[in-house]
Amino acid sequence: MRTAKLAWAAIEPGATHHVVFQDDIHPVAEIADDLIAAVAARPDHGISLYVNWNSPQNSYLVRRSAALGSPWAPLSPREYTPTLGLVLPAGAAADLAAYLSTLPDHLRDDDEMVTLFCRGAGIPVVAAVPHLLDHGGDRSLAGNDSHGSRHATVFGTERSLGRGHWTPEATAAELHARQPGSGPGPHYTVELTDSTCRIRFVLPGGEEPVEHPLGWYWHDWCALLGVDRDRVVDSWRAAVSPTSPLAGAGAFAPSGDHAALGLELWAACYLLGADAAGLVAGRSRSRGRIAVRGPESPAVHATADLARKAIGSWVASGLGVRDHELMGAAERRGLVELGTAALDRGWRDRAAGPGRRPGTRSGLEQVHA
Repeated sequence: MRTAKLAWAAIEPGATHHVVFQDDIHPVAEIADDLIAAVAARPDHGISLYVNWNSPQNSYLVRRSAALGSPWAPLSPREYTPTLGLVLPAGAAADLAAYLSTLPDHLRDDDEMVTLFCRGAGIPVVAAVPHLLDHGGDRSLAGNDSHGSRHATVFGTERSLGRGHWTPEATAAELHARQPGSGPGPHYTVELTDSTCRIRFVLPGGEEPVEHPLGWYWHDWCALLGVDRDRVVDSWRAAVSPTSPLAGAGAFAPSGDHAALGLELWAACYLLGADAAGLVAGRSRSRGRIAVRGPESPAVHATADLARKAIGSWVASGLGVRDHELMGAAERRGLVELGTAALDRGWRDRAAGPGRRPGTRSGLEQVHA
């Protein structure tokens, strides 16, 4: 905490904003240009330049924004605020420094203290999408090596994104309406952990530990999200059939021990797509920023790139140890293709309407047998 106190207090006289970087970072090549453009677009917000790829709530919020093609992800007011790189308005930074000065130096988790401060001060915090930083890969100086590999949820490109990327029509306020625990329910996030898709339901008001290890298996609970579990399974079966267009496009072909993994990833990405589509219901049925900038806009390519990166980090962070050991690079790329198709299918099914049918059980037990 002692270092954080000094860093947040070291505000340049006359500065409008203050940014603090930790030492174990890998920035994008053109970080200065994108950072200036991002701050200009959201001058009153806290802006995190990185979100860890498996954080319980924030990583999902970033993936949902990537699916929408939005450059901003609202961060949870309950989960730790990522402080690998964080920007605050200068006045807020000074207030944060004053708040931190009241805390004992031996405290380690400055990110949790930043969450408490921003929530109490009413400062909305968003993440830049894609992120402008990644973890550098060196050993943690703060004792976080036990957290495993730490990387960005959606890392940026090696070229400047340009000012236009940071100023789409969709505002951060609109996205904040769907933070977990705020607005109409159900409140939830989706996670892929140990090669299994689970739903985390979030209590309104956030009166529970954010980082508890418990989630609810998607097949048992997705009806509460307005999603037909049979449709999820049936669409997966169609996608991985030998006659599917995906079969010739390099998508993952499930077999043997990996059959269940393909369905788990499909379910996670399908639910992500359905959630994102529901967020823009009533505005448009089009994917991502195409809805804002028109069907001929090249922004469609940016949206697809963000979504693909979000799914890629889900694959990299969400596989179980055994799947990590057995799967090669080609199979991982195939999983990303499969997940991208699932996201699109979930989006299209939600945009088309509920269409739920009673039916019988989907035969999920056969997949996991």
